Amino acid sequence: LCGVEIQQNPSNMCVSCLRDKTDITEGIHKQVSLHSCRSCGRFQCPQWQHMALESKELMAVCLRKISGLSRVKLIDAVWIWTEPHSMRLKIKITIQKEVMNGAILQQATVVDFIIRNLQCKNCEASYAQGAWHAVVQVRQRVNHKRTFFYLEQIILKHDAQADCLRIVTFRDGMDFYFKEKNQALRFNDFLSCHVPTKVKYSRKLVSADHCSNVGDFKHNFLIDIAPICKDDLLVLPADLARNLSNISRVVLVKRVGAGLHVIDPFTAERNEVNTEKYWRYGFQAVLNSRQLIRYVVLAVEPLLQTQRPSARVRGGGKMRLAECVVAREDDLGANDSQFSCVSHLGHILNEGDIVLGYDLTNINWNIDEEIKDMKQFQGNMPDLILVRKFYGSKGERRWGLKQLAVETAEGDEAVEEERDGPDREGFLQEIDGDKEMRKQINLYRKGPAMKLSGANGEMEEEEEDKNQGEKKKGKKSGKRNGVNKKKISAEVGQKRGAMETDGPDKDAEEDLDDEEVRLEELLEDMALSGDGALAGVDEDAIVLAPEVAAAMPALLVKGFDEASYDLKDFNSLKV
Repeated sequence: LCGVEIQQNPSNMCVSCLRDKTDITEGIHKQVSLHSCRSCGRFQCPQWQHMALESKELMAVCLRKISGLSRVKLIDAVWIWTEPHSMRLKIKITIQKEVMNGAILQQATVVDFIIRNLQCKNCEASYAQGAWHAVVQVRQRVNHKRTFFYLEQIILKHDAQADCLRIVTFRDGMDFYFKEKNQALRFNDFLSCHVPTKVKYSRKLVSADHCSNVGDFKHNFLIDIAPICKDDLLVLPADLARNLSNISRVVLVKRVGAGLHVIDPFTAERNEVNTEKYWRYGFQAVLNSRQLIRYVVLAVEPLLQTQRPSARVRGGGKMRLAECVVAREDDLGANDSQFSCVSHLGHILNEGDIVLGYDLTNINWNIDEEIKDMKQFQGNMPDLILVRKFYGSKGERRWGLKQLAVETAEGDEAVEEERDGPDREGFLQEIDGDKEMRKQINLYRKGPAMKLSGANGEMEEEEEDKNQGEKKKGKKSGKRNGVNKKKISAEVGQKRGAMETDGPDKDAEEDLDDEEVRLEELLEDMALSGDGALAGVDEDAIVLAPEVAAAMPALLVKGFDEASYDLKDFNSLKV
């Protein structure tokens, strides 16, 4: 028709003339509606399901909604990147069809999917009156909310709040509302796996049909969390201490999980108090984290560690005993009061560090006199107990935490202030210095640390500048205390070398303190780039020989798992 020289093909026409004369995309809808629930973010397919944008599951749903696609042979399908807030999805599909004289025409086209809001049945029921049938009331009788901050992150990581209709916060706890009783039971089991709990169940009759013997109940689960938190100082009952391998009665709470993981701060012996044993004895904490005092480490003297044959140590012997000389941070420059104590933090403490501890000199123990006669103390109680190293905020943190969408109960507006108050800052400081806790939650990058176009060198330079600033800060602290940090560090290294077979070098000494937040521990939201989104896609239209077209697969969708989706023959699917 146009007189252009071409290679021989069954239609004896060039691509341009064949495309102008025949359009194989005719009959395929270029715009399709896709319904999504604005509240829960699920898509209708036809059941409501959670699917990520530009995922293989969502592509399978979109391809099934394209009308007229069953009359052609689908070769390829790829996502075209769109803004998440545009409420549009685009898929470029490549199809084949026989046009004339056995000639196979291959052509690509773009199908637009318009996301329209439609409320799902679950969200519709959640806004109705009396939609919930089970409520889980979580309570902890303490004067802070650090445990609930930790539970919030655990719930978010495991998506345990997915079935909640609403969440209401109170001064001493939270209420979780569910549509079904089984959902509340699963949530109870989840909480019992992460904190020591005690459950009390009750129900209220709403309506009943005596003819069919069917009733409608409101189920209530009251969960009491043990009033013991991380870093609390405990005095165990004598019987319980003997049952736990005869551990010392004065212990610190190292970690709170399904049980209480305790550690003896004077011998570094560890053990666990399970939920059954705790509720049997029902002891309380002597001191909590709100009574911690800052101390400055003046000197560290490693000690040879001897272990009792009956002692139970879990997680390896990472912690080391050391004799530390400290002074109150508030007393520096005012008096020369110094304290000497034995601590289990010898593996991370260095001269000039800030450490948090309990002052035992001005405390009314309110316990029996047996503890003062313990062989361990030889009739004299220690002046203080060091709890953990204080890392501080060090400026703006490079990481952040997600929060649950909660409602505040009437009359408890102060709860919102507590979330951003001292308790929350104390919780963030615990995360800064506890590697084990960070493994249980998700940390996300934020601020300058997250650069989409930045190279690794830029991140390393920022980290190096941060480390240099910390070193300068440490030098100033050493001068203020009137001691030489390099000299003390060298002496500590020599003494540690005497305790070990291989003497640690400078790098190994720095690696001992691995409790700080590392960049590789942080997560960041996945973002798809527009570059190369159409890489590997064929031209808009080409003419293929019949034998070549028959050898091509019926469908090749990038990123599909053929084991999960049988899409080799798309013509078999119902459109």
